[in-house]
Amino acid sequence: MSLRLKLLLLGLATLVLPWAGCRYAREMESALREGESTSLLAVADTVAASLQGRVDLMYRAPVDTTAAQSAPTRGPYDLEPLVLSAAPLIDGYMDDWPQVPAAWAWFKKDDEHRFGVLTGVYDRVLYLLLDVRDPHVVFDAPGASSLDPAAMGDRVWLGFQTREGAEQQVFFAASGPGALTARRIESGEYGEELAVIEPRIRGAWQLTATGYHLEARVPLSMLGGGFGVLIDDRDQRGAAPSSYGMLRPDDLHTQGRLIVAAPELTTYLDQFAQPGLKLAVMTPSGQLLAHVDALAQVADLDSEPPPLLARLYRRFVDRRGVPPPLESQAPIYDRDHHGAIGTLEVTQTADRWVRLRDHALTRMLNLTLATSLVAFIGMFAFAAWLALRLSRLREASESALTRTGIVTSFPGTAVHDELGDVARSFSTLLSRLNEYTGYLRTLAGKLAHEIRTPLTIVRSSLENLEAEPLPPGARAYLERARQGSERLNAILLAMGAATRVEEAITGAERTRCDLVPLMAAAVAAYRSAFAQRRFDAELPAEPVPLDGAPDLIVQMLDKLVDNAVDFSPAGALIRVCLKVEPGVAVIEVDNLGAALPPQLAGRLFESLWQSRPEGGQARPDPDNRPHFGLGLYIVRLIAEFHGGEAWAENLPEGGGVRFSVRLAR
Repeated sequence: MSLRLKLLLLGLATLVLPWAGCRYAREMESALREGESTSLLAVADTVAASLQGRVDLMYRAPVDTTAAQSAPTRGPYDLEPLVLSAAPLIDGYMDDWPQVPAAWAWFKKDDEHRFGVLTGVYDRVLYLLLDVRDPHVVFDAPGASSLDPAAMGDRVWLGFQTREGAEQQVFFAASGPGALTARRIESGEYGEELAVIEPRIRGAWQLTATGYHLEARVPLSMLGGGFGVLIDDRDQRGAAPSSYGMLRPDDLHTQGRLIVAAPELTTYLDQFAQPGLKLAVMTPSGQLLAHVDALAQVADLDSEPPPLLARLYRRFVDRRGVPPPLESQAPIYDRDHHGAIGTLEVTQTADRWVRLRDHALTRMLNLTLATSLVAFIGMFAFAAWLALRLSRLREASESALTRTGIVTSFPGTAVHDELGDVARSFSTLLSRLNEYTGYLRTLAGKLAHEIRTPLTIVRSSLENLEAEPLPPGARAYLERARQGSERLNAILLAMGAATRVEEAITGAERTRCDLVPLMAAAVAAYRSAFAQRRFDAELPAEPVPLDGAPDLIVQMLDKLVDNAVDFSPAGALIRVCLKVEPGVAVIEVDNLGAALPPQLAGRLFESLWQSRPEGGQARPDPDNRPHFGLGLYIVRLIAEFHGGEAWAENLPEGGGVRFSVRLAR
């Protein structure tokens, strides 16, 4: 992993500050929510205490029972209407009624005959929905009197107490599906019974797959405390009815009560209403009596919408979505505090404390994010600067060793820090290495100069000694001494070769020559000189003119072929090729010897470097010539003199080595 990436990751670690800010915001939110819950509970307790023992204020009841001190206990025939948000359409269908299965009250005669009743209150009107299960629905005879026994079909009775406590009944009789009006039975002038229309009670009758629906509306001003429904079921028109339901079959008096909130309850709750609050009073069984909803008025507290950053931060803090409203419940006791006559529920929207939290969260996260951003940019810039300085040091170290010498200057040596110390240390090291390399470059010439005089003395002494009469045994030692001196002389010649070549290159004159005949003649000479090797020359048919030094080119070719002969077995094929490319001529020499190790490819053409095995050379040399690693170095010097370069590469499938020289034309 690069240093830049490491420092970048270290800079990303500063993001722990916004994370800690979010954690703090959540803790602050919990504390605010707990405080609001405590305050909300105090409000609920206060309002509930004000309703203690006020049964008359909570429940709609007859005048003679307004002083009751306990809540109406729900019996099997009692009904607790829903508080509707809108008036349902009286059409006999239930699609505009709330889907609350628990609010239905069911009564049955047998497994096939039963009915459910659902009631609701809206704007001082009682709405009624009956779901009657009857496999044989019987309608009244069309056009007949609703009191004619022979024409009677199924009918529905509503019984209720008036505000004065009197029992009254009305019935619905239909000759077919559709809208209808309730009727009540009254005595006529001579005691006969009349079915009088009650225009205030209207309904609608619709058939269903299991029976029929009856939907009706009754003004609450007509009702007292008692209410009930009775079904007269007939299997055929005019048959005796089988009655069942909530009214007494003998006199149709109510057996249950209608537990409805008193009209004054909503007005009483209005005085406690505040923006962002909802107050609801429920029966002990959990049925809603009345409520005052001001949750939507919270916008009046702060009409300005939250800023974009606040909404963005809220997404990170509120991982579970918008916080739910706060709710608190308190029981409403009777006057003696013996039992509950209802429950008060107070709901508060979360906007009040969420906006307070958002204000603090926005300021805190803006500060932490700005701090993190500055730290991140600073660390990234510092990392980029360090990476740039290190890359400069790396490039300088990689390019310090050149073909012409060692570059000792390093960037950043004037900076007084750790990287500056490293740059200065590298510069000092390379300066010393350059001095040592310069010494090694001149060492061969110095040694040749120092050894030449003693060697001349030794050779002259051996020549004089050969002229003297010597024993036969001494002649063998004399011959060995002469061979050693000749070898020392060859070593001196090899050590001075590079110097002579450099001098020859400096004084060489360029002439126009053709490389094709030049290389053809050289290869022909190699076939005679190296009879144990086979040579193949691939030369173009057209002339290849070049402005250069022919003698140096032949000398370069000699070094390449000599190297190929040393590293190839007897009978091996040495291929010499001349290629023409745009603006350059390429000379290639291939031999089928051992492959070149990858680590040596870039060092073969350095001075005093050789890849021959330690303690010997690649193959036995019959002339016992010394090798100092100067041959390929001379090849490189001649190639650079002609504006080109030299390189080596392995042949495909490890078949040998190819040495190539590019000469500028």
